Amino acid sequence: MARLRKTEYTGKMIVDPFNRVHQMPYENFTIERGDLIKITGEYGTRFKFESVTTNPVNGAVWVDCFEMWRGRQGAYRSFSIDRVKRIPKRRPRKVKSSVV
Repeated sequence: MARLRKTEYTGKMIVDPFNRVHQMPYENFTIERGDLIKITGEYGTRFKFESVTTNPVNGAVWVDCFEMWRGRQGAYRSFSIDRVKRIPKRRPRKVKSSVV
């Protein structure tokens, strides 16, 4: 068997021209990276929030997120900011005290 040759990467690094913020204020809450959200117009689908992205050239703003399917990340999708709806986080149940 031949030995594998190790090569160094000689290409140029990709420069990302977009500004990304990994949290978004929504009503009285802050949606952070990894939180589940819903999108208006997308029936029955939940999404995992990734970032709010801004294009500095033309000022366009959108939300990047992953589509969730059976508890796993799926397609990477982008939507307008005004279509986002927050899914409330579940609160832990209070333990009832037992009377003996």
